[in-house]
Amino acid sequence: MSTTHRPTAAEDFIGYLRAYHSDAIDGNDPVEEVWERYHLPDGPHRVNGRLWDHKKIMRSLRSRRSLDAPYELYVHELVVEGDRAAARYTISTPMAWKFQSATDAAVFAEMAGDGRVARSDAFSASRPGWAGHGGSAPSDAAARPTPGAVPAPPPADGAEPTPAQDPAHYLRAYYAAGYDPAVPAAEAHDRFHTPDAVHQVGGKVMQRSGVLKALEDGRKRKHSYPVEVHETLREGDRFAVRYTTSRGGNPKKSQEVFAFGEFAPDGRVRRVCFVLEPGYGAA
Repeated sequence: MSTTHRPTAAEDFIGYLRAYHSDAIDGNDPVEEVWERYHLPDGPHRVNGRLWDHKKIMRSLRSRRSLDAPYELYVHELVVEGDRAAARYTISTPMAWKFQSATDAAVFAEMAGDGRVARSDAFSASRPGWAGHGGSAPSDAAARPTPGAVPAPPPADGAEPTPAQDPAHYLRAYYAAGYDPAVPAAEAHDRFHTPDAVHQVGGKVMQRSGVLKALEDGRKRKHSYPVEVHETLREGDRFAVRYTTSRGGNPKKSQEVFAFGEFAPDGRVRRVCFVLEPGYGAA
């Protein structure tokens, strides 16, 4: 067993992601030992909405290590609030020439008193791709909030909060207005987003015109997406939200979504990435 210090999730969450994946994929220590080095052994861990027990986690780690293949880890987003953190990242594995297998991942985690991860909710989806980072900044520095960002002041008594003051309010109100035929689609978008806001939905990048078309198409089909927010994090001008939505409130069409966004100085959202299965259709 190596005595080299590895950062805990509480000390440095990006450092934890890198050290954990390095030890789990490239290391020689037993995977059980690697897992408990960074995580409480009995903490709850969910992947794509399903609880993974210790046996399944170990099987997954052994399977990945058995590939004996190099990998590249790119951290795109990080939001830390107190003893919780949320991150979005990509793990790419070269296959042949410039062709790669890429795993898009996101995680919401809570840290224990000793710095290890006590529980986590994660998203993971693999896709074919090309060498590189898929258009997302590979630099860890890009995952940090804008320096000097100051949250907007709280609303006056009885006033409705702006999106910048409450990420959960932003999601609930935007979904409600976006699919309300009584509210013009352009108004629904511009109330919550800057005109040049960029949306990334299930891997598809859209600007204002694309979002408006998606909203109009959903309205024609009489779609609605009630939102149940599970947790939110805010750090500077960045936010992360884990929530569940469903088409028309139908449990059979429910989808857990991880959203990562950035607020503009006026309180509206100027960039938001919805991490979900491609083709689900949330906007």
